[in-house]
Amino acid sequence: MSETPATTKASPTECPSSASLTRSLAIFLLLNALVLNGLIWLVSPAGYKETVLQHSWDVLRVDGSDDSWGAMSIALDYFRSGEKMPIYSEVFFDRNVKFQYPPSSLFALMAMQAMAHPARVRTTDQDVYAWPTVNDLSGWLFLVLTAAATAALLERRLREQCKFDDTRTLVGLRVALVFGLALTFYPLVKAFSLGQIQVWINGLFAVALLAWATGWRTVSGALMGVLCLIKPHYGLFVLWALLRKEWRFAFACGAAGCIGLIGSLAVFGWTNHLDYLPVLSHLAERGETYYPNHSVNGLLNRLMSVIEPEHYRNLDWGDGAFPPFNRLVYWTTTVSSAAILLLAILRRNRDNDPDRVVDFCTMAVSATVASPIAWEHHYGVLFPVFAVVLVGALRSRARLPWLIASYVLASNYFIATQLLAPTFWNFIQSYLLFATWILLVLLHLRPPLPQSSANASAADVPQNRFQGTQPMSAMRFSP
Repeated sequence: MSETPATTKASPTECPSSASLTRSLAIFLLLNALVLNGLIWLVSPAGYKETVLQHSWDVLRVDGSDDSWGAMSIALDYFRSGEKMPIYSEVFFDRNVKFQYPPSSLFALMAMQAMAHPARVRTTDQDVYAWPTVNDLSGWLFLVLTAAATAALLERRLREQCKFDDTRTLVGLRVALVFGLALTFYPLVKAFSLGQIQVWINGLFAVALLAWATGWRTVSGALMGVLCLIKPHYGLFVLWALLRKEWRFAFACGAAGCIGLIGSLAVFGWTNHLDYLPVLSHLAERGETYYPNHSVNGLLNRLMSVIEPEHYRNLDWGDGAFPPFNRLVYWTTTVSSAAILLLAILRRNRDNDPDRVVDFCTMAVSATVASPIAWEHHYGVLFPVFAVVLVGALRSRARLPWLIASYVLASNYFIATQLLAPTFWNFIQSYLLFATWILLVLLHLRPPLPQSSANASAADVPQNRFQGTQPMSAMRFSP
């Protein structure tokens, strides 16, 4: 058979059959979640046998911790005390409590305390609860939401880009497999076991991505606007949308963010919001050395820990401690972050990608990896992105090995890499960063869409006001 020219568009018939795909996902789940983690446990030395499955067990027991909620509780209690010093000057700089979220993030904790007695809201890891706390239950629900939205997204993409006979049984099996993959995806379950508000972010982002894929631009924008109240850097999505003339998304994102900010200003005041700016500057200048920081900053700071271990603590969380300011680390981080973000924001959309789902994913992954502090649980947003990239890889098999490598690295926990901490080989500790770079390259090197979708370009099909720039023919399920 002659080789297909590079300019020839892929055909949806290149996808495997529904049964074959479902069987392959089941085998992969078995190998990645059970066999690989069993091998990791067997070969790892004593003290380094922790795997993702231990965190999966925390999810099943609905037993989280207080990582976000503890710091937020300290900040909220201080604000309610009526002291005159601004929140961040006292809590972040004087007490060295790493409350790094904007004041508007405190609405999440206030909402849980309003829903139930404060004693049912976990704010410290010292207390023992006979029943799951409100935090744990909400985190569990957001995990379910992440898995459900990802399963729906996968099924939608398959029907858009692959033509095969399907049955309800096979669809149900794939949905169950996605839930199994979510339960064993380390950044997702780590966010839960830590007690991180990131588990909320992961769930809302997955729904926002699904809403975008289905043409609900306003809903998607509003959800991203809500996320801006917790992670301000998601505000870059407004600029991204404006450059693509996605007016409904940009307006909804900006409006939701502004409404939340106005409410936050009304409750917490201008002073506390202005006091947050030095925190952002401090974090950008120093970042984190601690090994779960999978960013360029974390990678460089850990390399510095070999030279100055007393100032750059690789394996020590060190409450309130940050690495010293280093010009080389700072400027390398700044330049790399700017390059990653500019490439995602300014790159023009291809004509044969009218729905811009891959474009949306590219921006989300870029915003995450470009941050100077990107904890391992922050990469929970990758889970639905993997579903999008998988469908493209089914039609471009050369991408599959890279996608599998990226997913295996991103979904597992390799604690034994800490043994390399005192050596220059400690860059291997950034395996999650490398996994994300692979995924980002796959997103930028977009595979061609199926012939049926490529033919339905904006030049041939009138724009549908309900689906943004996506032609209606690309939105229908295959028969």
